[in-house]
Amino acid sequence: MRLSKKSRQISEEESRYNNFIAYDALIDFGEKSLPVFPEFDRVIDSTIFILLMQTAAKMGGHEEDWYAVGGDGIVMYVSATGHYIILYDDQLPNPDIRWTISKMIYLIKSGTSEDQPNTFCRSDSDDVDKYNTFAYHFTCPDIVLNECDISEASDIIKYCKIPFAHANIKSRLLKIAVKIKSLKLLEETLKENFRQYIKLMSKHKQHYKEM
Repeated sequence: MRLSKKSRQISEEESRYNNFIAYDALIDFGEKSLPVFPEFDRVIDSTIFILLMQTAAKMGGHEEDWYAVGGDGIVMYVSATGHYIILYDDQLPNPDIRWTISKMIYLIKSGTSEDQPNTFCRSDSDDVDKYNTFAYHFTCPDIVLNECDISEASDIIKYCKIPFAHANIKSRLLKIAVKIKSLKLLEETLKENFRQYIKLMSKHKQHYKEM
């Protein structure tokens, strides 16, 4: 997992905004269970195309490492067609791929990619803290984790399937998280969307306790 050495600590307002757009993305994409993106290569709403860097290189008649300069992942907004292309490195472990794609989704949902049309944007810039804050809420939505009694790093790794370092931080963040009134409607919608998953998790944990 390659992260930039540079980062800028984001403000509380930026953190709340990233939380908001992360939940909005989960609802918009119709996610209903963990982990998000159980399959990586996919098309979302006919506008977001997620592909392997290596596959995209072959399609363009290039060597497989053509996009290697993009790091773990890159995203482009194609202004002529109004769609987005996310490319990720399939040589990464699956948890790192999931985290990388989540950061690419931030660049789309925040408008960053659209502000730089027809140019590949990377997620390892000076704003890496913004991307990570979004990814913490997108891959591990607090409301779902709380409903499923998932709080320890080991459980976050098991169910959310994100890298250990991020799961460890998310576990600590859950312990200090405070309720944000402006997120209530989104949280209720997520609870409804994840209702079946939450029920299954509750039965699973109850069965485990009774063993």
